[in-house]
Amino acid sequence: MTPDSFSGDGVALSVENAIARIDAMIADGAHIIDIGAESTRPGAVLLNHIEELQRIAPILEAVEERKNLVQFSIDTRHAATAQVAIKKGVAILNDVSAASDPQMLDLAREYNCKIIIMHNLGIPADPQITLPQDCDVVQLIYDWAENIISKTKADIIIDVGIGFGKTHAQAWKIIRNIDKFKSLGVPIMVAHSRKSFLSIVTDKPAKERDFETLQVSSYLVDKNVDYIRVHDVKSHSSLLKIKKILQA
Repeated sequence: MTPDSFSGDGVALSVENAIARIDAMIADGAHIIDIGAESTRPGAVLLNHIEELQRIAPILEAVEERKNLVQFSIDTRHAATAQVAIKKGVAILNDVSAASDPQMLDLAREYNCKIIIMHNLGIPADPQITLPQDCDVVQLIYDWAENIISKTKADIIIDVGIGFGKTHAQAWKIIRNIDKFKSLGVPIMVAHSRKSFLSIVTDKPAKERDFETLQVSSYLVDKNVDYIRVHDVKSHSSLLKIKKILQA
């Protein structure tokens, strides 16, 4: 529910368009639908929880009506927003700020929700702020995740944070070595869809990078990554069906 989505597919605060998008994603085979109101693209204006709730409140009514058809997650940095969403049927908290709000983890434990914790160097993303080019990016993020897991008594999903504080080369290295993160013993999520690291292989604008996204997704599925967060649900549903047939 944002007019400034980096990928060009925000529903511009239209409740009707948002509900239509939800229903289309359900029909296309989404397992989880992520609801959010705050863009995290470079230069985005951050929202407080009041502004955030004003944008998504009407959509949460649709969530409540459809919670038995598909799981929903709430993309928010604010525990106050997350609590309202949980009471409407959201099952997963997606916190790109890695629980900067100290009440977020308490909320996840209280309501027995899964919580996605994402590695980042700041929200919104800033292409000028990245990890050192000569660092071992895979080991660095692994150590960060291990520390988070050891300190947090919650049902965590680790998001390696593609597009947040990594150079394009580092993003590719993380994806190539995604196997390493499986030994953390928690589910792993990769949110790579349409992101700028794909500009190494295409000069297409973000909203036209679905083919390239799908190729990366295929690799991640083969590596048994637990969650992939994508824009083009229909093509990914087909991808999963084909892989299931071929692996039968």
